[in-house]
Amino acid sequence: MFKTSVATRAISFAVLIAVLLASFPTTAAAAKTNDQGLERKWAQLVDSYDRQSITHNTAPRWVQQSINDHRRASNTKKAELLRALALSNSAWAAATIIAMRHNGFDANGKVVDKAAAQQSVNDLAKAIQRYTGSIRNLKTLLHQFNKEE
Repeated sequence: MFKTSVATRAISFAVLIAVLLASFPTTAAAAKTNDQGLERKWAQLVDSYDRQSITHNTAPRWVQQSINDHRRASNTKKAELLRALALSNSAWAAATIIAMRHNGFDANGKVVDKAAAQQSVNDLAKAIQRYTGSIRNLKTLLHQFNKEE
């Protein structure tokens, strides 16, 4: 009979347990589910970004039309509208940079770097909120501008 040492038995048992535990997909499945949540959130934010692009593309026309319709409005009011438009444009530029870089995501919106992807999701959400706020302010100013004359 072969005699095995206690150390050899302990190592064999540890290897057996490691192989057994490695066969369970719990860690990989949890990570994959978390990545899918990030991918879903990113897709929602990109969809929101795409919808906001329609507003962004028409905002300069709103301002120009209002200025043309109210030529006798004060230069101060016109400048205020143009400043609000410039603020919305800068907020939009920040959102565009984040969306185009898509750090942490591949071109198909799949997570390639979890930490960078999470940061991109947070940054794009904040950028879209800032843009939405700036457009809301612009619309309020346009409404006031159009009512004054």
